[in-house]
Amino acid sequence: MRQHVIFAALCLSLSPAGMINAHAKSYVPDVTLSPSWNDDSIFHSSNSTDNSGWWKRFGDSVLDTLIARGERANYDATTAMRRIDIARAELLGARSGYYPQIGISAGWERERTSGRIAGRSGNAVTTDYFNASASVSWEIDLFGKVRAKAREAKANVNLSAAEYAGTMIALDAQIATTYINLQVQRLQLAVSREHAESQWHIVDIAETRHRTGLASKLDVAQARTLYYSTISSIPVLESDIEASYNALAVLLGTTVENLPSELTASSDLPSAENPLIYMGTPSDLLRRRPDIVAAEKSIDVAAAALGIAKSEYLPSLAITASAGTMAHNIGDLFSGPSYGYSIMPTLSWTAFDGFARKAATAEAAMELQNAVDSYNLTVITAIEEVRNGVSAYKADMEYISRIEQVVENSRESVVLSLDQYKQGLCVFTNVVDAQLNYLTYQNTLVAARGEALNSLVTLYKALGGGWYE
Repeated sequence: MRQHVIFAALCLSLSPAGMINAHAKSYVPDVTLSPSWNDDSIFHSSNSTDNSGWWKRFGDSVLDTLIARGERANYDATTAMRRIDIARAELLGARSGYYPQIGISAGWERERTSGRIAGRSGNAVTTDYFNASASVSWEIDLFGKVRAKAREAKANVNLSAAEYAGTMIALDAQIATTYINLQVQRLQLAVSREHAESQWHIVDIAETRHRTGLASKLDVAQARTLYYSTISSIPVLESDIEASYNALAVLLGTTVENLPSELTASSDLPSAENPLIYMGTPSDLLRRRPDIVAAEKSIDVAAAALGIAKSEYLPSLAITASAGTMAHNIGDLFSGPSYGYSIMPTLSWTAFDGFARKAATAEAAMELQNAVDSYNLTVITAIEEVRNGVSAYKADMEYISRIEQVVENSRESVVLSLDQYKQGLCVFTNVVDAQLNYLTYQNTLVAARGEALNSLVTLYKALGGGWYE
């Protein structure tokens, strides 16, 4: 009895689970997280404790439509989903090792044997017979080899699911960013066209004053230079808009002609103020961010691979059995003397393989350590991205409040300089500078509003986008 207990303990210690547990402490991630963020006072927590459907908080139905279509039809998303199905199929294949393999065969065989083998003379012998048999082969998972492979396959399913979630979050953010950039380009195009119209009016004023002798030809040339400089930016903006349409089409898995019709309607940018963002704590990222979950699942995959490598040191126990019947006449197949069977339990063990198993185990152990290091790096990178996202959003909002004052004063400068020019109280250069500055600052304000919205998108993505394991 004692010998059986010792043997069972030895098998447990040598099993993949036992060997991994013996070294588990060497592979525990060592990232220590602070209990809270440095400053999240500018954010207002929503009623729910997650950020799922975060794009709906922008209140833009077109964006809602784009993301819904992208999640259904984007090719990266469908490929990521298919990877989950592939991993599940591999898991089913790994679990098939728990069951015996059963084969059935039936046939007829005719054989002629030479009569000159046993001696110098003899007659050839011809035999023919019918046969039918069933065979069973089963590797008993006494030492956990099949369990180790199934564990690895299961970890790959979980890894694929986390990668799919990461793909979806990245897709939603990319669609939102592309749409926001499209709206920014549209507004900048409208600003350029509006300024071009007003600048052409100033060209008329300069030409009228030149014809009446109140201004020189230089004023007309400067007015025309400003006008043509403004309209020269319009084709570039139109090209950028077309590129954004094309990018959205790719993200939605379609062509520009099949984009939602609502997309062509002009609309203003949504407000980026008072976002409803659930920040949580840094430790919440460990289950909210798919890339962190994926990195954790990669550790599971690597640990299972190490278990498989170590299981190669253990013997294999297999049972092979067959039963069948053979007879010269088909009618005698099921008579008693025609039946036969065989059963063969086999315990096999590789005593020496040129240190191949040692090398494979060392490689698997280093891969596991790399997975742990990758996990640690992913966690601290996630913390950095969230803090950078908060900082960028706060800076963008402060920049917007200041540039709005610049735009208002710039608009007033245009009005005052034009009035003074009409009265002959200032040179035309002042009008040109005021017009150019006003155009620049208006475009800057539009870009800043878009940048603030993109910072919010980046922050939602950095916080995990509301996905939970």
